[in-house]
Amino acid sequence: MNQIKIMDCTLRDGGWVNGFDFGRETMRDILVSDQFAGAEFVELGYLDQSKGSYHDKSMYANINALEESFENVRKNDITTIMVMIDFGKFDGDKLPKVKDRDASIIDGIRVCFHKKNMREAVEFGKQILSKGYKLFIQPMVISRYSEDDLKEMIEMLQKELPEFSAFYIVDSFGTMEESEICEKLSIADEYLDPEIMLGLHTHNNLNLCLDNSIAACRMIHQEDDSLSLKRKLHKDRILILDCTLDGLGKGPGNLVLEEIVEYLNENEGKSYDIDRFRELSERRIKPLRDLYSWGYAPEYKLCSRYKATSTYAKVFCHEKKKSLKDLETFLKNMSDNKKDSFDRKYLEEYIKKNNL
Repeated sequence: MNQIKIMDCTLRDGGWVNGFDFGRETMRDILVSDQFAGAEFVELGYLDQSKGSYHDKSMYANINALEESFENVRKNDITTIMVMIDFGKFDGDKLPKVKDRDASIIDGIRVCFHKKNMREAVEFGKQILSKGYKLFIQPMVISRYSEDDLKEMIEMLQKELPEFSAFYIVDSFGTMEESEICEKLSIADEYLDPEIMLGLHTHNNLNLCLDNSIAACRMIHQEDDSLSLKRKLHKDRILILDCTLDGLGKGPGNLVLEEIVEYLNENEGKSYDIDRFRELSERRIKPLRDLYSWGYAPEYKLCSRYKATSTYAKVFCHEKKKSLKDLETFLKNMSDNKKDSFDRKYLEEYIKKNNL
């Protein structure tokens, strides 16, 4: 059952909760503990030139800041260590070449991009590969891609970036139920070469992260008659499930790492050290519960219904203390071009205009 692997995204997606201010001790503890517990992939945060920090935050101004944060941390042979770049927020020319992979803490870079930036993101991917990094590809808001869109994109990626390692299905707004998750995975699987890994990144707006991830796991079982042929994955396909400790993530949060590894140990023959993961979560994430909130809530479900980023709900209901009814009215009437990325000015102008 080595076809299923996990990616701990706590330091990356979880960073939206605490402003990426984990501190060096916590950051190093998470990486070291993840390696000992058997995580196959760990994502250490973002590279961002304008908003990144030079000291002990998991949004880094450059590779040097990242490397310094994990100085002298030993790497094992099991875990691939990643960092994410949101396309347009880091200059590829600023990436140093990887002359000796063992000398660098980073093995690969995941690039996320919106549909309108697809072509430019491909050229950026070429830069990343030329510098010696593994490349993971993540198109945002996958629900807005038709089967023809996905086919066209994957064919272009495999032609232009033949050495990329993984392709992600991401439920950006937590709107997708099991049938749609399985459909998107199946379409990607049909057009991707078998050696390219297929990733799944979920958000918990509908409280379905675990159910949807289990459904994805079932797609690798060729003997499972409950799935149609179209909804099974290639027999050699590797599936990566993104998760975070205690589901840490902005708004509704993410797939809970402790829950999915327990399922994989009991049902998929995996042997993650779940006690080490639980101890790590209690040691490093539980204290954040006293300061911040995340997880399934009605306001985030509304954002899912109207296909808008959950940050609107967080600011509207938690910071501005407005009602669910007012939030729904706002979401129902907001411009489509404002839904993908949070626009504080747009929200505050709406509140002022409507005398809320």
